[in-house]
Amino acid sequence: MAIPAREHGTTSITPGGAGRLADAVEASGDVFSRGAVAGFVGGVGFLLANMAFATTQELPAVAPMIDISTIFHGVDTPTPSPENMVVGLVTHTGLSILFGIGFALLVIAVPTVRRVPLVVVAAIAYGLLLYVVNFQILGRTLFPWFTNPEGLNQGFEVFIHAVYGLILVPFFLAPWRRVGVRA
Repeated sequence: MAIPAREHGTTSITPGGAGRLADAVEASGDVFSRGAVAGFVGGVGFLLANMAFATTQELPAVAPMIDISTIFHGVDTPTPSPENMVVGLVTHTGLSILFGIGFALLVIAVPTVRRVPLVVVAAIAYGLLLYVVNFQILGRTLFPWFTNPEGLNQGFEVFIHAVYGLILVPFFLAPWRRVGVRA
């Protein structure tokens, strides 16, 4: 008995063969999109919280963007300038999107993480892992400003990285069948 082709958008996809490849390509696009949007939203929340915290430390609200510009420029200390505010914003946005895609790939690679309690735990752990890698490893080797005692508040950074992970969670709660991934 032949299985009829199913309509999908404007193309007809048949079971097996090219149809399965098309489904896989579509699913991967959905996963990357979900991760990119989650990362962007998480990054905006993260940056707004850092900006608000900076003002409580008698720093300008743009201080986090100037700090992040050191990553792009590869310098040891931030240099306040309008250019570096934009460089920091673009660098932070790009990294946030990439980190969101990274989490999406983790959720796809580890199917048990798709359960609600586990996705929450995984997201917090992912945010904390980003802190360890970005601040404690890369900060100590490539970006010394991020571990400088006169630089960023490490306690707040640990907290806000965990929050970044939590902000990703809602984007991964929808049924995975919608994006072509078997739960």
